[in-house]
Amino acid sequence: MKTRVVGITLASVLACGLCAFGQASLQAFPAGTTTMVFHIVTEELTEPQLLELHVIGRADGKYTVRMVMEATGTADQMSAFGFVFGAAGLMFGGGQDVSLAALQTLMDQRRRLQEGQEYALPSGGAFTDVSLVTIAGVQCVGGSIVDPRNPDSRTTIAFSLSHPVYTVPRVRLERLRDGRWETVFSMELVEYVFVGG
Repeated sequence: MKTRVVGITLASVLACGLCAFGQASLQAFPAGTTTMVFHIVTEELTEPQLLELHVIGRADGKYTVRMVMEATGTADQMSAFGFVFGAAGLMFGGGQDVSLAALQTLMDQRRRLQEGQEYALPSGGAFTDVSLVTIAGVQCVGGSIVDPRNPDSRTTIAFSLSHPVYTVPRVRLERLRDGRWETVFSMELVEYVFVGG
């Protein structure tokens, strides 16, 4: 039970941390409603969690942000679900620290990242396997964060290039187990819809 609670709590912290660490400023969203739906998968739950974000740009220059999170599991698995909105700004997942400085640097420089290149990160490690990908109709640049100090873990992440997305369109945390990479957490954009105001 403890492992499941910790896993769900870490997934929740990561999801909320990524939302707090928004990729696009609200001013980037046009007037109308932008709906972003993410699937969140953890190794502790058999069913994906659902995160739905709505950014509503109003004619008076104000914005409304609505977040709905849904998970299904046993009572033990759901015992930590109430902490979702109390999550701290630290992002943690699968026992691996995800450096906010590294993420911020990559996010700020995402339009300069070149496919096939490797980039050193300020916290150590590198951003490798850089490629252009399309996720739910959104053009992105993605790659893997690897750190020689933690060779049994890696983080794959993608940043939006073509559309404002409130958080990153993809993040996947993996662990090397018995010679194979296994996903311990993933959050991916599966639907992106804009309805003009």
